[in-house]
Amino acid sequence: MAGEAAAESSGSGSTYPVKEAGQKVESGEEAISQDRAMQIVREMFPDLLEGKDLDIQLQDDYRGDSSGIWHLNWNNPTPGGRRVEHISISIDADSGALVNLYYYDSNVGAEGGVTPLTEEAAKQKAMEYARKYRPAEFGRTRLAENDYYGYYPSGMIKNAYNFYWERIENGVPVEWDGISVGVDLFSGRLASFSVNWHKDAVFPQPGTMPEDLEQKVLSELGLILCYQVPEGVKTNLPGVPEANLVYRLNSPGMLKISPDSGEVLTADGKTIPLIQYKRFSGLPVPATGGSLEGTGPVNRPVQKISQAEAQKAAREFFRKIGMDGEVDRRGSGSSGGGVFYDEYWSYGLADEENWKPREQRKQIDVGIDVFTGEVRNYNAFNDYAGCGRDDSSKQKITRKVARDKAVDFIRLVSPEKLGQVAEERQDESYTKFGEGYTFNFVRLVNGIPFLRDGIMISVGAGGEITSYDCNWHAVKFPSAAGLTTREEAEKVFQEKMRLKPAYFFPLEGEDPRPGKKPVLALMFDSRRDMGIDAHTRQLVALDIMAAQPEEKTGAVVPQEHWAAASLAVLADSGLLPDEGFDPDGPVSRRDAVRVLMSAMQGNYRYNQYQQVGEKASFTDVSPDDRDYAVIQYAVRRGMLVKSDRFFPEQPLLREELAVWLVRALGYSEVAEMPAVIGLKAADAGQVSDKARNYVAIAWGLDLIKGNENNLFRPADQVTWAELASLVTRAVPRLRSVQQW
Repeated sequence: MAGEAAAESSGSGSTYPVKEAGQKVESGEEAISQDRAMQIVREMFPDLLEGKDLDIQLQDDYRGDSSGIWHLNWNNPTPGGRRVEHISISIDADSGALVNLYYYDSNVGAEGGVTPLTEEAAKQKAMEYARKYRPAEFGRTRLAENDYYGYYPSGMIKNAYNFYWERIENGVPVEWDGISVGVDLFSGRLASFSVNWHKDAVFPQPGTMPEDLEQKVLSELGLILCYQVPEGVKTNLPGVPEANLVYRLNSPGMLKISPDSGEVLTADGKTIPLIQYKRFSGLPVPATGGSLEGTGPVNRPVQKISQAEAQKAAREFFRKIGMDGEVDRRGSGSSGGGVFYDEYWSYGLADEENWKPREQRKQIDVGIDVFTGEVRNYNAFNDYAGCGRDDSSKQKITRKVARDKAVDFIRLVSPEKLGQVAEERQDESYTKFGEGYTFNFVRLVNGIPFLRDGIMISVGAGGEITSYDCNWHAVKFPSAAGLTTREEAEKVFQEKMRLKPAYFFPLEGEDPRPGKKPVLALMFDSRRDMGIDAHTRQLVALDIMAAQPEEKTGAVVPQEHWAAASLAVLADSGLLPDEGFDPDGPVSRRDAVRVLMSAMQGNYRYNQYQQVGEKASFTDVSPDDRDYAVIQYAVRRGMLVKSDRFFPEQPLLREELAVWLVRALGYSEVAEMPAVIGLKAADAGQVSDKARNYVAIAWGLDLIKGNENNLFRPADQVTWAELASLVTRAVPRLRSVQQW
């Protein structure tokens, strides 16, 4: 069979015939059995899976293209429960083709001496993997250029390069169909693989595209001014980001236009007039007074309230909505998005003992913000013991009645916020499949929408409030004075943005999923929303949390530099200085802490580094220092030791870097032993006594190296190139250190 030949030539090595993804199981032909699925996967990845006992189960195909998906899973946790190696693989139950793979091993590269791949080398490997595992589909894709989603400088050192090839049919991109490949930048191994591909889809020919629709879109929808918080934001206040101002189309979601009628195509493929698709109507004129410091909150609370206070707040909330009784703790939750971090405690009414089998009750809980004591969320639904959601039929209220009930609930719970929001129009094709209605009220600051914040509230078919979610963050909001005018922004938008054809799959079914019949649409971009920076007039890529420049900004790494590959990893991770960067220039102690902590655990900008009631470890790093939280965490982690002063702006010395690194790896006890560990550096005698063993350990692990004359140079200042080279070699070891 042709499919078998294709799979064999792809290098899968499977002795079981693997069909191409587009091939159906013939009538009377059985889908792949569990044993055969296990055999296929083991032969796809023999080295990776050798000696591993995999869990396997058949799951529904969320795409609706096959009889199911075989999902295989394996974990290797530490005694404390932390996963140090994890493998997840999915194959199509009909064809045996690889659908998804995720592989994580914290020890990859831990043997030392690993130089990270360049992005170009990683791309070549990614292409090899795509050709090997999905050759037929890969031949119908093209590499997605300028992938803004891949450029979010998070403050965490990346461990993989990710690439996406979008599906192309009739020369037109297909929304969300394609192949995503991640390559581990230390080992070159396949780190992630994902394929979304609608089988047997028949794509209509594009035909002649209408002209000058861009002007029509701008005249009927227009641009609106919005606040956005960039993901890689930098701020001088801990946990308080600064917003940018951008112009974007006044439409909900990514706009799709019918090439036949020039009207909007909704998510379910229906058409409506452009004028009916406005995201906001009647927004106030943006205020131009005030200043950066005078607009919006500028400090986020770091002291948690007591559980007694939270329980009292929950009890008062229940009384407001007409419910009384004993309140008990149900759990907790947290969420993080970009630079934001939220935490809440959940409470409910203690009535489980009175819940009889087959008896209906309302199951409710409320989330109280652990810092402010405000109601963060609320959920309620009718349930039967062991029977799930209430299916009793009720006369469905109108949307207008439901909206009135939503507004009344906000007035009851958060009356002070009601005058600070604007209702957002939603694409109702997303919500029409539900039993009730959902409303989104976006936060307004200076008369300008801040899309990241607001209140989302759902009303059931009978008029009951089923959910409430409030996001309201501390942000510095700049004034709207001195901006590019809306008219000027529209000119820039029209110059730089053009509607282009793209296929998409409208939602179908009661449980809405993309259907199987593609529709041709016109889109400004098939993968991201675009807008105009209100200050620079530059085109920016947008989403609900971030605005990123059209082209990457920040430090420029000289490609000919000996540490170019390692420096590029830091640059892509947002860890190099934006201005005045010199790869051979000195690194300050504060910058070194940021880089090392990002290598050990997560985003150094997140608020979880801050602990309640913690005293400052150094007199020259105060709580309002931008790096206070991460420096405090470095002390708790054992990398730094409390003392009088930290000297954050002073250059870091090479022997100091060795000490910090060895402490971070958990070898302090070994380094502090009275015995002297041998050091083979030619200038070993110049290393201070207190640092001698630390340097010897780092040298022995091949993390610190000497120059061509075998000199360690302990008193020299650490350069950015040296730090990048060391840290990228040390990342696997640092990530494998158990932290709890």
